[in-house]
Amino acid sequence: MTTPAPEPGKTPNLFKFLVPLAAILVLITGALYVVKSQFGRPQIHTEEGVSVAMNVGSVLPDFSLHELGPDGKPGRVIAASALPSKVTLVNFWATWCEACMVEMPSLIQLREAYQAKGFDLAEVNVDQNPETVLPPVIKRLGIRFPIYFDPDQALADLFQISAIPLTLVIDKNRRILMIENGERDWNSSEVRALIEKWLAG
Repeated sequence: MTTPAPEPGKTPNLFKFLVPLAAILVLITGALYVVKSQFGRPQIHTEEGVSVAMNVGSVLPDFSLHELGPDGKPGRVIAASALPSKVTLVNFWATWCEACMVEMPSLIQLREAYQAKGFDLAEVNVDQNPETVLPPVIKRLGIRFPIYFDPDQALADLFQISAIPLTLVIDKNRRILMIENGERDWNSSEVRALIEKWLAG
C-alpha cells in the first residue's frame, strides 16, 4: 500500500521549531550556570554587615556558642575564637533529624580518636526545646563533651542554614577546611586522613 504524499505547502518543518528551542535551552543553561556560580554558596552576614562567602578557605567571623549543661540548663557562653582545639568540626543537628542521628556515632568515634591530638567537636543543636529533648539523647549516646544550642536561632541566621545536618571543619583561625551538606560516615579512613593532615599542618 502506498503512503499518500503530503499536500503541497504542508510539509512539516521540524527545524523551524527545534532550532529556536535549542537556542532557548542554551540560554537558560548559561543563565543557571551564572546564577549557581554566584549564589551557589550562602553568604555569612556579620553584625557589621560584612558578607563572607561560605567556601573552603574563607575565614568565618567570630561567633558565640551557648553551652547546654548535662542537666538541660544553659551553661557558659564561649566564643569560637576561644575554642582550645586546633581543628574543630562544627555540626548543626537536631534529634528529629534522622540523618543527624545516624551520623552522630561516627562523630563521637572521630572525637575519641583525635581529641587528645587537638581535634574537637562543636555540636550545635537546633531543636526547639533542647533543654527537654537533649538530656535523654545525650545519655543514650554516651556523649561526654559539651553540646551547644542556638537560642533565638542566631547561628542558624548567621550561617543561613536551610537543611541539616550541616557540617564545617575549621582551623584555629576559623578558616573553613571542609563543608559537608548531609549525612556522612565521619569515622571513615578518608575523613581520618584529612583530620591527620590538618592536625599536622
